[in-house]
Amino acid sequence: MKLSAIIPTKNEESLIEKAVASLTRAPGISEVIVADGGSTDATCKLAELAGARVVHCTQKGRGLQIAEAWQGCQSDVLVVLHADALFPRKGASAIANALRKQSIPGGAFSVGFSPSSPRTRFIARLNHLRARLLGISFGDQCQFVRDSVLQKAGGFPAMLLMEDVELSLIMKKAGKPVLLPEKVWVSPRRWEEVPFASSVLGVILLCSTYLFKRLLRHPPGTGQSYYNKYYRDKHDHHSVSP
Repeated sequence: MKLSAIIPTKNEESLIEKAVASLTRAPGISEVIVADGGSTDATCKLAELAGARVVHCTQKGRGLQIAEAWQGCQSDVLVVLHADALFPRKGASAIANALRKQSIPGGAFSVGFSPSSPRTRFIARLNHLRARLLGISFGDQCQFVRDSVLQKAGGFPAMLLMEDVELSLIMKKAGKPVLLPEKVWVSPRRWEEVPFASSVLGVILLCSTYLFKRLLRHPPGTGQSYYNKYYRDKHDHHSVSP
C-alpha cells in the first residue's frame, strides 16, 4: 500500500523541517509533498533539504493547494499533515492496518498538543468526541483517505476552508471513517493567537452551519465565505485548521 503525504504551507519556515522529518522517518510513507501557496520565507528550501518534494501551487488556499498537489500523486492513500503537526512514528502502519478492512474509506488520528494546557486538552477531547460520534474529523487530526474514494468523488475538495469537513463527508458517503488511537502532536499556536472561548464557539458555529447546509444539499462551494468569517480578512494562515 503506497501512502503519499501532503503538507500545505505558506511561510512555515519555523516548523516545516520537523513536520517533514516526522513523515520521512515514519516507515511506510512513500513520498512527502509540500504544497506551497507562495511562501516568501525559507519554507520551500528547508522542505526540500528535509526530503520533501515541493509543488509551487498556482492557487492559494489550503484545500486548493492540497487538491493541486494530489493531482500529481500516484498512491493508494493520501495523508494530509499540517505544517504545525508531527506524524506518529508508527502512523503509516496504523493506517495500513486499518485499511485492510475494505469497508473503511479512511479516517484520522487522535490529537495531542505540545506543549499542552487545560484548554488544549479540552480541545483534544472535543476533537475525539466529534470524530468518534459523528465521523467528522478536522485537518489537524491528520486525515487520510483512499485514492479510490477521492477519484470516485471527483478529487480532493478544492476549497479555501471546510475542505477537511467536506473530506469527512466524502469518506462517510463511502463507508465509516476510523479514528486511530495514535496521536498526531500539534502546536497550540492557533489557540494562543485568539481569545479562546470566542475561537471555540466560532469553530463550532461555522462547522455546524456548513454541515446543516450540506444536509440540505447545498453544494460545497469554494469555502470563501467561511474563510472570510474565520480569518476576518487575515489571509496569512492557510496551513492552520479550524
